[in-house]
Amino acid sequence: MKEKILLIQTAFLGDLILTTPLFRAVKKKFPDSSLTVIVNKGTESVLEANPWIDEILPLDKKSVKSSLLRFWRFASDLRKRNFTVCLSPHFSFRSSLLAWSSGAPIRIGYRTAGFSFLLTEKKSRPILGPHEVDKLLSLLYSEEESKAIDRRPELYWKEESVSGIRNVLKSWKLEKGGYILMTPSSVWETKRMPAEKFREVGIALSEKTGMPVVLAGGKGDLDLCEEVGKGFALNLAGKTSLPEMSYLTAGAALLVTNDSSPIHFASAFDIPTLAVFGATVPDFGYTPLATRSFISEIEGLYCRPCGIHGGKVCPEKHFRCMLEQDPNRIVREALRLISR
Repeated sequence: MKEKILLIQTAFLGDLILTTPLFRAVKKKFPDSSLTVIVNKGTESVLEANPWIDEILPLDKKSVKSSLLRFWRFASDLRKRNFTVCLSPHFSFRSSLLAWSSGAPIRIGYRTAGFSFLLTEKKSRPILGPHEVDKLLSLLYSEEESKAIDRRPELYWKEESVSGIRNVLKSWKLEKGGYILMTPSSVWETKRMPAEKFREVGIALSEKTGMPVVLAGGKGDLDLCEEVGKGFALNLAGKTSLPEMSYLTAGAALLVTNDSSPIHFASAFDIPTLAVFGATVPDFGYTPLATRSFISEIEGLYCRPCGIHGGKVCPEKHFRCMLEQDPNRIVREALRLISR
């Protein structure tokens, strides 16, 4: 029987990118299946041209959170599609409700998810230890089986989606492997290394490598990136779509970033990655999967981690996890990554 598989992943952008190995694994386990993926509206373009996905359904989470009627309309439409299997790697009770509403007789998710009693198969998910990709693969594969599965994320784009950024790079004479990409922002303030430290790192890397520095981020990161790169870097914050961000990352010689989604863009293209971790810890499982990477962190702090995602302010009021980051060491490690 041809399986009709539904996969619900309405988490943050980085989580969605880290789910791409699971998409591939699903279609390899069920080669004749169709795969429909529910994503948070606004993130769907990062999956464009993905060869393993047959259909993408964007869900406006803000809309369904504010209107029970809209939620049930969306859920009712799912039931009409006659799914046979539903995978729910998201934790919210709404995702479990959607899984149940899909009518799929097999509904697989995590034991710790909200309303997990609506699932037919519940998998354990340790908070610390395994990489997030391994946690996702555990929904379908045993630990032993997953060892043979490619864990690297993969991103694709349509040529028409990247013509704009291609022209921008061409106009600045930036060739593949010829620039350093820096993304100094994060949704959570305690995951951001201070702008002045990023600026110090960027200037030093530009001087020592002779490579231009490109800054990227969302529209809300424009001022931050301007503060970091004023006078020496190309600021593309707010000027790239998700496919364009993929293209921009794929051409970089190095990524310098915080614990945020650009790590996973870089992993998809095996771009050397230097990631600065503050409030969060690598043991959460969101570390780079690129062949060459380095994590800059202040070890031994009693207060780390202070939360799964970080927060808006340091709960201990000292913010040592970021204020004690050493730009000189970051530069040394970055140069080592490039020179290998």
